[in-house]
Amino acid sequence: MIYLVFPSSWHPSQPYLSLPALKGFLNQHGITDVVQRDLAIELLDHLCSWKNTQPLYDRILKDLHQLGSKPFLTDIEKEKFEKLREAEEIIPALKDQIDGAKTILRTEEFYQVDRYMEALKIIDVWLDNILASYYPSQLTVIGSQLRFSPYSTQEILDSFKHPEENFFYDLYKQHYVPDIIKEDIDILGISITSVEQIIPGLTLAHLIKEARPKIHITVGGSVFTKLVDVLEKGSPLFDFVDSFIVHEGETPLLRLVEHLRGDGDLSQVPNLIYKKNGEVKVNRPFAKEELNALPTPDFDGMPFDLYLTPERVLPIMGSRGCYWEKCAFCSIPFDHMDFHVRYAETVVQDFKNLKEKYGCNYFFFTDEALPINFLKTFSEKLIEQNVDVQWTGELKFEKSLLRDNRMETLYKSGCRKLIFGMESYNQRVLDAMKKGCPTEVIDKTVEECIRIGIGMHFYILVGFPTETRDEVMDSVNFVMNNQAILDSPGFSCIASQFDLEKGTPLAKNPEEWGVYDLSNPPNHDLSLGFSYKIREGLNAEQATEVYQEVVQRISREVMTFPHNYSLADGLLYLGYHERENIQERISALST
Repeated sequence: MIYLVFPSSWHPSQPYLSLPALKGFLNQHGITDVVQRDLAIELLDHLCSWKNTQPLYDRILKDLHQLGSKPFLTDIEKEKFEKLREAEEIIPALKDQIDGAKTILRTEEFYQVDRYMEALKIIDVWLDNILASYYPSQLTVIGSQLRFSPYSTQEILDSFKHPEENFFYDLYKQHYVPDIIKEDIDILGISITSVEQIIPGLTLAHLIKEARPKIHITVGGSVFTKLVDVLEKGSPLFDFVDSFIVHEGETPLLRLVEHLRGDGDLSQVPNLIYKKNGEVKVNRPFAKEELNALPTPDFDGMPFDLYLTPERVLPIMGSRGCYWEKCAFCSIPFDHMDFHVRYAETVVQDFKNLKEKYGCNYFFFTDEALPINFLKTFSEKLIEQNVDVQWTGELKFEKSLLRDNRMETLYKSGCRKLIFGMESYNQRVLDAMKKGCPTEVIDKTVEECIRIGIGMHFYILVGFPTETRDEVMDSVNFVMNNQAILDSPGFSCIASQFDLEKGTPLAKNPEEWGVYDLSNPPNHDLSLGFSYKIREGLNAEQATEVYQEVVQRISREVMTFPHNYSLADGLLYLGYHERENIQERISALST
């Protein structure tokens, strides 16, 4: 059996695309003994239940008694004692509400914003307290925090020795590993797509390898695609991970299955990194997929009833990589071989297949930047074939989007929100970033979105090298002083602080931006970025200060729930609360 796992943590609104894409591809090629599990949502659901977590509360009381009876407490023990006391009070107050909070988010009450906010607050407070025995580790609805750095192999390995803090180790071992190892598994695939999944994903790999050494464990996802150079030098991770699949994974996983079940020759598996006779092998050149040969993703087996939404929102893919590939801060070209796109007709068929099979009316494009020509053809064909769906996706501000009433066509086809990587509204900074975007295009695009009724999301980047405080405020003021933007349906805006990431143009040629002295902490062998110094603009401390100021200002002006909290939840809200306006707008656009 091929057993595919998506580890904690991820947003609970929808499944991630990686496993369904792999399962669909394997099935297409005759490999049908494939199971997929979303442990991120399974663990969240398990913990948000009083019935399941009573033993955790009993442990809190036991730990509280033990610490309280000690004559002397260290500083960390004092902190833990206070956390345990807080949990002792809060958990009984919420134990009769936690299951109901999940129900609110899975029913029509989800669309009452007060009930929605209340439910999420209950869940967040519950998670913060029910795991108090693992202090200082924390779990939230959408993430986790442990004192062990995911950027350090040594600290990851250390986390396995501390199940009293690494709750993934403890909870996976108790509740998931026994069921997994009962199965007749020959290959276990773990998808690690974000930094927060490194420790839970590798913890699971370690536990499975310990229990069933003969299972071939392979890890895929974008994180280790960025770490080929580190793995190639040799890594203790190979003690419990048999192989890593980097870049795109469909054909590599298929070939891995075929060769492991056949001649065992892993040298014939593209994009594979593995160890043979004590030596790390990297199967170059790396290969990319023929996107138009890929089947519709297969979500069979995904626990749809566990996601915290009343309707399904499914991820969909139109392209991989980025057609622009020039932004100075962006590592997307480093993750992908190059940009390639799926035929619009094929994606429309994916929409139709998923709508029919799973009763899904809402879709979320996972593309880094949707190509405008693709969008034009795609939206026209959705309309022609009368496919009644609502969707959102991310794109770059482009002049070509403003031609030939293209945005009206997007809206008619079901586009309810566009996610823009604006980054800055200062022209000098945009040019320094190599965004290739005049502010006039931003202005006109915003005007069109407001006129037509397309919701907008803006990403703002704070602290790009050479950027001054006044230039940051140009971006913030553009949004916060524009009441028409703030009042537009579904508007959301998130600021991020600049990180110098591995593989970016800026990392390859830092002096072009006055950046120098790139470094990493000594033990951070898995680091995906750098600390650095600058010759002009905001330094690291100043950038952090301005970033915090920007975040506070945005939070005062832009409602967090639901649109800033979850783009998928926001899409559902737009479809539900704007349904009458949507029909009126479409009728007006059609005349």
